[in-house]
Amino acid sequence: MKGHLNHDELLECLYGIGRREAHAHLLECKECAGRYAACERRRSEAVAPVEVSSDFLAAQRRAIYAQLQEPPRSQAKWAPALAAGLLLALGLFLGWPSVNPPERPAPAVKAEISDEQLFSDVYSIEESIEPRAAAPIQRLFEPASELSEEGQN
Repeated sequence: MKGHLNHDELLECLYGIGRREAHAHLLECKECAGRYAACERRRSEAVAPVEVSSDFLAAQRRAIYAQLQEPPRSQAKWAPALAAGLLLALGLFLGWPSVNPPERPAPAVKAEISDEQLFSDVYSIEESIEPRAAAPIQRLFEPASELSEEGQN
């Protein structure tokens, strides 16, 4: 095996899934064996049971119950007032008239059309079955003789 074992190879050996060459290298190389021993110590510290006294746990439980029985903090009561204030400010900002007036006012349209004239205009628009936009397309399908007559006129 070339060189020393990397960290992943040491962990594989520690958990028993390493290659045979890696285990053989640990027997031969003092530096890798020292790193392996440090990994073993660290693992034993991590899996060691922690002794906690029942007095400590009882004190911790009492502190949690005391926090649960306290009234809620006063920060939450200001949230609706703050939201209402922000909405009011937004409404004023959007509803306030602009500083620059429009350049020119829109022209006033005087509608002096009688009902009879209005009905006549609507009827003339609705009288045609095909839309006005179809007229130029229809000219594409006219026979060539009609087109040449129109061109001569």
